[in-house]
Amino acid sequence: MKYVNFCFVAIISLLLMSSSIKTEKTSTGYYPGEQIPNIVLNGLEGQHLDLSDYKGKKVVLNFWAAYDARSRASNVQLYNYLKENESDVTFLSISFDENRNVFEKTALLDKIDLNSQFCDENGTDSEIYKDFQLRKGFKNYLIDESGVILAIDLSVDKLKNLI
Repeated sequence: MKYVNFCFVAIISLLLMSSSIKTEKTSTGYYPGEQIPNIVLNGLEGQHLDLSDYKGKKVVLNFWAAYDARSRASNVQLYNYLKENESDVTFLSISFDENRNVFEKTALLDKIDLNSQFCDENGTDSEIYKDFQLRKGFKNYLIDESGVILAIDLSVDKLKNLI
């Protein structure tokens, strides 16, 4: 009888635990193997970013903000590496600084070509910010010629190995 009661309690416990497991997939951004969505923004110098215009080219797409030291450093490192070593890879950078002056001064201080820099002044309220789930941390993406994500969170060393 002890074993029957034990089995009954174990089965009830398992049923209760399994009902608390979430089976719905939550949206957590975009991952390797997936198609990157189109992004459209206006840049500092009047240029226009339409990510679909870069089909046929490899692209490093970097998200950052001046207030986030790690993402800012990554922006500079990736930009400098690609500028010096990989002329066939396009670098595009999107900042989520709400103050355009802060963004502009940071880009100039970091000596980054403003033609590759874009700012979404909606900051954390931006649809791009939400769609890519950047509240969990800024990311960068290596995108192939057909718009498929090859890798996420690239360092210069990781990028060297992938290109």
